[in-house]
Amino acid sequence: MVSSSLSGYLVSILPAGVLALVLLLLIPRTQVGVRLAVHILFFVVARDAMSPAGFWALNAGSMRLNGPAPVLLALAGMSAALVVGVAWLERAAREGMAWWRQGAVVSSVLWGVVGAVVISAIAAALKAALALPSLPVPGPALYAPILIFALLGNAYEELLFRGLLQQRLARHMPASRALVVAALLFSLCHAWLAWIVTRVGLPVLVFTLIEGLVAGFVCRRAGLLGATLAHGLAIFALAVGLY
Repeated sequence: MVSSSLSGYLVSILPAGVLALVLLLLIPRTQVGVRLAVHILFFVVARDAMSPAGFWALNAGSMRLNGPAPVLLALAGMSAALVVGVAWLERAAREGMAWWRQGAVVSSVLWGVVGAVVISAIAAALKAALALPSLPVPGPALYAPILIFALLGNAYEELLFRGLLQQRLARHMPASRALVVAALLFSLCHAWLAWIVTRVGLPVLVFTLIEGLVAGFVCRRAGLLGATLAHGLAIFALAVGLY
């Protein structure tokens, strides 16, 4: 059952993956913006296909990762491979991008934890104020696979939106404006998921905008490691029902 659900998911995203790879082989490396758009479009397809595959569920007040542990770990491994692959393919575009500031790994980790707390606190306050519903919480046995998936899956997302997109925008506008524009585009890339795939609507866009703004700020202060931890730990808190 596990292998069939995972293989079904992989088959569903295979055409988009092949098309993206062909485009990346054809588009010159100097066309950084166009190449980044291809990466992001494939990410959107791969992420949104998780819903019909049954790997996660969303409602107005919560998100749960429903895949069994082997599936979550396999998806985490795929995400890690994509991080390495995208970083290698776009190595020219990564100029100036840093996972953490020189000699400041601990600082980046701390910024990431603080960022996750801020995202979760804002989201929890909004959920309580609006009396939004919750889905059933997963058992403790899934906590470790959920954490691994949340961190590695969102490392891929953060590489695209903060590591490449925000950095690219910052070359053409003030850094603070680039942060906001990248966060808005990040939220916009969840619109299909919000209204068509899950029909949850506005809460998805609000939550992802909060994520994007906080992760973008953390990335500016502490590098991509901090942004990844802020995003990944916030998703973990949401997925295990901490609020």
